[in-house]
Amino acid sequence: MLTLFIRAIILYIALVAFTRAMGKRQLGQFQPYEFVMTMLIADLVAVPMSDVSTPLLHGLLPVAGMFIVHSLITLLSMRSDRMRSFLSGKPSVIISRGIWQQAEMQRLCLTFSDVLEGLHAAGILDPTEVETAIVEANGSISAFQRAALRPASAQDMRVETAYQGPPLMLIMDGRLQTGSLAAGHLSASWLTGLLAAHRLTAERVFFCSLDTRGLMTVQDRSGAVTQLQALDPAEVTW
Repeated sequence: MLTLFIRAIILYIALVAFTRAMGKRQLGQFQPYEFVMTMLIADLVAVPMSDVSTPLLHGLLPVAGMFIVHSLITLLSMRSDRMRSFLSGKPSVIISRGIWQQAEMQRLCLTFSDVLEGLHAAGILDPTEVETAIVEANGSISAFQRAALRPASAQDMRVETAYQGPPLMLIMDGRLQTGSLAAGHLSASWLTGLLAAHRLTAERVFFCSLDTRGLMTVQDRSGAVTQLQALDPAEVTW
């Protein structure tokens, strides 16, 4: 039993390493060749994980082979548009100018219900509001409302906007995030001084974030939220 336990841990660590090496994109969306590879890897690992008489290398070597093949295919796809089109397919327009493209839906084996499900996932309830819908190469549906129904943007209203980037998480669950502080060219003493002015310590803070407007949001462990202008927007460097 202990042998099975140890073999499972080894194979698990190996699979995590291979998955990380393949890149983050594979974690969220699969191309057809990636889906096939995932199915094969699951089968290849299942036997040596459950059968002690099968050497571990009989599971690790085929997985390593799949990783090499995947890397070559990915490289070819990046270098050649034709190869990428052959392996992954192309996006297909299924609604154009508000008109449903029935022939294209039949070619993709998509029913009306399938498309409605994709529209709902995109936040659109009424299909008559859709101007364009596209089936992406990974099978997901991207839908866009008619221009007249889209929310007005700052550009439409001719409003000047300042830069807005991702906020820095300076404290998470009472722990200072040194990487975020370094990214913002901030010091731990600067942060603890600000917190001390509000009678707080890092250990008592559940999270603390700083956005690109210089606005800091602090929530302590009791749930109380405090916002303060910690930096001038001109001092923001990330």
